[in-house]
Amino acid sequence: MVRRTFATALAVILLVGTGYAQQAPAAPAKQEKPAPKPPAPEGLPNNIRLELTITDQAGPGEAAKRTVSMIVADRKVGSIRSSGQVQTSGGRFNVTLNVDATPIILKDSLMRLDIGLEYVPKPGSENASSGEGRAQLNERMGLLVESGKPLIISQASDPTSDRKISVELTATILK
Repeated sequence: MVRRTFATALAVILLVGTGYAQQAPAAPAKQEKPAPKPPAPEGLPNNIRLELTITDQAGPGEAAKRTVSMIVADRKVGSIRSSGQVQTSGGRFNVTLNVDATPIILKDSLMRLDIGLEYVPKPGSENASSGEGRAQLNERMGLLVESGKPLIISQASDPTSDRKISVELTATILK
């Protein structure tokens, strides 16, 4: 009888112990550190020549053209800042031409280009005395461009006059 009681007690202890082991909380998993990000690629050993031609047409007659050129390395930032003042019968007015560009050569002759342009021209003849209704162009865009191929990237109309401003871009990979 002692043997049977001992065997029963041992069986109960084993069953309770097994059930407890199944319900015990698992040890927290060891957290792994995320793999470090690879460094950004340096880019190809090429420069890119960017030429922007801004055509400013106000009324009949000859359109004013402004050209901005810069050379920027692949995956680097290029900036040009140009500003001044003009005197008209209506007073002095600020004029601005700013360009920011970051080209990325993708493959062969294809590039991705992030470009920003700010253009504030002198007042047109129709509002030179007051300066009111001055055209202003401020744009930022991401483009896919082909090396050496001219592309009109924007055309805008002045909402206060018949003035039109268009921007043509030619990006050329230099070997």
